[in-house]
Amino acid sequence: MHFCSCFCERERESAIFNMNQSGGQETFQTSCRILGTTAFVIIKLPSEKLLVNHIFAIVCNGLLVIPTIVLNAVAIITIWKSSQLSRKPCYFIILVQSVTDLAVGFVGLPLFIFYLKSGIGGDANHCTLVFLTFRLTLLPAGLSSITLIALTLERYIAILHPYSYCSEVTKKRLLLFIGCFDALEILVLAFSLYSRRFLEIYVEVKVTFALMSVVFTYTRIYLVVRKIARSQCKPQDPSSEENLTRMKLFLREIKQAKACFIVVICFFVLNFLPATTAIPFFPMLNKFEELAVSVWVITLGLLNSSANSVIFFWARTMLQKEAIKMLKAMISW
Repeated sequence: MHFCSCFCERERESAIFNMNQSGGQETFQTSCRILGTTAFVIIKLPSEKLLVNHIFAIVCNGLLVIPTIVLNAVAIITIWKSSQLSRKPCYFIILVQSVTDLAVGFVGLPLFIFYLKSGIGGDANHCTLVFLTFRLTLLPAGLSSITLIALTLERYIAILHPYSYCSEVTKKRLLLFIGCFDALEILVLAFSLYSRRFLEIYVEVKVTFALMSVVFTYTRIYLVVRKIARSQCKPQDPSSEENLTRMKLFLREIKQAKACFIVVICFFVLNFLPATTAIPFFPMLNKFEELAVSVWVITLGLLNSSANSVIFFWARTMLQKEAIKMLKAMISW
């Protein structure tokens, strides 16, 4: 999202790019006024190489639509219908994340495809629509980051403060936390039409907080796991069934934390690592080359919506069994 705000800034600060072709003046970019701000949108690509890049990006994003919808829809229905899963706060967060990822399949990817098609041969009269479409494409990534922060905090309490987990972590509180910050995310995106600098500051603060919370939480979890692993090397009382049951439950929470950690790392790798790698090279590129790189950075971010489901849901044997059971029930019905 930070990358996209930087990209929009360069679009707004650049002048309308014209190129002489066949003795005439051909316009490749147009501008429009949105809430007092001048927005620039590319409506035609100047070379066949860039055109092929755009078409290939459209095909790849089109292919992502079906798996994103199917994988997340099955995950949502399975968790919703399974009493064993739906009552656990951790799986409730996964449900909310799957709903956000499902929105990427139904809304985010189609909007981004529309934005890409406008670069092949867009209409100058639709500048406002194309610009707003691009901004709306950024929203799912912002909402996903809020859900993953909630998931990190939930794992922190579940493992490091298990005795207060049941009283402090409830589905109602989690929904309130996610809902409030999702509303804030939408308001910030809307206000960014007036002030892009406000959006940049918000994204920088949120990403910094998310990284710090992830590093702090999973470092603490790792230290606890290492301490327990060392204690298991010592002789234990085999007659203590209570300790054995407690240890099994704790190990289950640890296994869940590993899956959460992989999902969080995947989110940062797909959403921020490509942008961080690409941005230093942008001063050496013209705006069209920059656009060619940016479409793949955004595509990787949208790919995260399918990766979340595969890593978090379909990699777990228990969840696979629940999903298969649910699908069989739907087919027989």
